[in-house]
Amino acid sequence: MKKIPVYNMEGSLVSEESIQSDIITAPLNKAVIYYYVKAYLTNQRQGNASTKTRSDVSGGGKKPWRQKGTGRARVGSSRNPVWRHGGIVFGPKPKDYIHKVSQKVKARALKEVLRDKIKEDRLVIFIPGENIEPKTRVFSDFMKKTGFGKEKALFILDKGNSCSKNLIKSLRNINSVEYDFSDQMNAYEVLKSDRLIIENGTFKTLKKYLGEENGS
Repeated sequence: MKKIPVYNMEGSLVSEESIQSDIITAPLNKAVIYYYVKAYLTNQRQGNASTKTRSDVSGGGKKPWRQKGTGRARVGSSRNPVWRHGGIVFGPKPKDYIHKVSQKVKARALKEVLRDKIKEDRLVIFIPGENIEPKTRVFSDFMKKTGFGKEKALFILDKGNSCSKNLIKSLRNINSVEYDFSDQMNAYEVLKSDRLIIENGTFKTLKKYLGEENGS
């Protein structure tokens, strides 16, 4: 069994949770992680860059000068791309970059990055306690006492916790910390974090993502 440390809000190690070792020891499927991350980042592109071609530029309805006899080069319109303020040749136009990813691939990629975090001992559990106050110092002190202060941490919170709003208010002013909910986790956010810190109420959900039966 792989042991996962459990901390209280004072930063003290109070207990451990376990994950079946056979889930962790299997080789990582790096291909599915790469495929998902590439698709995720592609889907972040807005694709709204747009330039004006010669047909979109205003003006230029009149021929600047006659065709022959002036000694100057022939030109038919001031919207010519060669001219200043003319149209743009082969410039970007709005484009849809959406790359669809199946639910099966999303789930597998998340499972793989979670396994990686556990393998590297970069996943821990915290117990928020009851009636936690919405103060940044609460989690700032927690990060320092656990030794995670210099790491980029991702907190996974439990929506069912009545104190979740106060937890968010306590976390959002710490530059090195991001947060998400257990039912909204995605592989990219987990992968780019140095430390994954999950609320104790989300541990069963985590085990389901890893493939343990009933999350028990």
